[in-house]
Amino acid sequence: MEATAQIKESELLALIDKTRALDATYKLIDIVLQSFEFKELTQNIANIIPAAMGYHLAILFLADYPNAKLNKIGISNSISEDAINHIINDESRDIGIPFGYADNLLIRCLNTKTQTVSDNLYDFLSPSLTWQESKVVQNILGTNGSIATPLTARGRAIGVVLVSMAKDSKEISDFEKIMLTKFSDNVGIAVENSKLYANLKMTKDDLNKAYENLQVLNKLKDEFLTVASHELRTPMTIVKSYLWMLEKQKAGRLNAKQQEYLGKALEGTQRMIALINDMLDISRFEQKKVTFDLRQINVCDIIKESISNFEIESKQKGLKVEFEKSCQEIYVDADEIKLRDVITNIFSNAIKFTKEGGISLGVEDEDEFVKIYIRDTGSGIDPKDLDKLFHKFARIDNSYTIASDVGGTGLGLYIVKLYIEGMGGRVGAYSEGLGKGSTFWFTLPKNKIKKFGVRTLKQIDIPVQDVGTIK
Repeated sequence: MEATAQIKESELLALIDKTRALDATYKLIDIVLQSFEFKELTQNIANIIPAAMGYHLAILFLADYPNAKLNKIGISNSISEDAINHIINDESRDIGIPFGYADNLLIRCLNTKTQTVSDNLYDFLSPSLTWQESKVVQNILGTNGSIATPLTARGRAIGVVLVSMAKDSKEISDFEKIMLTKFSDNVGIAVENSKLYANLKMTKDDLNKAYENLQVLNKLKDEFLTVASHELRTPMTIVKSYLWMLEKQKAGRLNAKQQEYLGKALEGTQRMIALINDMLDISRFEQKKVTFDLRQINVCDIIKESISNFEIESKQKGLKVEFEKSCQEIYVDADEIKLRDVITNIFSNAIKFTKEGGISLGVEDEDEFVKIYIRDTGSGIDPKDLDKLFHKFARIDNSYTIASDVGGTGLGLYIVKLYIEGMGGRVGAYSEGLGKGSTFWFTLPKNKIKKFGVRTLKQIDIPVQDVGTIK
């Protein structure tokens, strides 16, 4: 009868242990689902170990590998006595164990990823606590045995959980050790994920602050560019006017050398004024102060008028310019002034980068859009550099812009893209390689205004779109 009663008692104790283990697991799951902040999570985990498993003390440690130290990150609130709080839970006391203390059972547990047990709390908390302080804690809590279990995540030891109980370390059952191991594995994953979440949140906050600062700096930059460009344009225009008067010999005849120098000065001044105008255009775009006056425009007429301005320059270089004679009346929805600027910009580049051969222009019908292309036999573009063409201040090594003796600012094609996309079209370029010519194209809608049944359609505050890969 006694043997039978003894068996039933052991089975009952085992059942109690299993119930506690299940209860602790359910509470851990609940904590993980509800806790996102790292400190809150670790503190809640430390609290449920004594509450659910019947232990007296639980301390969570996290490995700080860069600083070679095991740091306390959570301690159970089961210790309410002033003496213990003063010794263990005092914020001014550093309950941390340097990795160099190899005899410390917490460090051994971390290094070997195996459980360690002892009846002396000092074996786990030295040198942070003295032998006497450790005994005071054990006496107040009424604990004897302690066990340290590694916290692991993705096969790596990230910390240790230490628990103390009333019974001796020899009385800790195999089931309890297994239970603590499985519990600690789940805790390790939860702590690691929470730490990653905390790091991501911190990084996000830093990025948000950096983004806000960049927005302020960008606004200041735009304002500076606008003011500086306005202030520069007036004196540069005056300089150009006086240079023009000298060129026309209003103040007397000039010799050949003086005329040569004057021509270079005029060319440089014109280039500076063009740069200032480009900067002002971009500044207005980025401040969303651009208005498009869209109308039904005969694109054939605009192309003919635009390229006629380059007739002398193209003849001087011996370039043949061809435009489809069949293009007579093809209408698009566009801002006439901006469309002229687009064609002028692309065509002038074609002349600039073409030393021999010619330039051909064409117009193609594409459903709801009209496609305009300008093809040259010039210096060409390395295919890997095509992505860079329409970026602001783009400069392409060994390719399109470098090929010109006069160079460029890298703003023209960026403005072309802003104009075309602002009018509802797309822009791009392709080339078979260096020395094989280039083709620039853009599309414009042709039926938007007709659908609305009005003569004009205005788009105000056109957003600046991201300049990505041209396909």
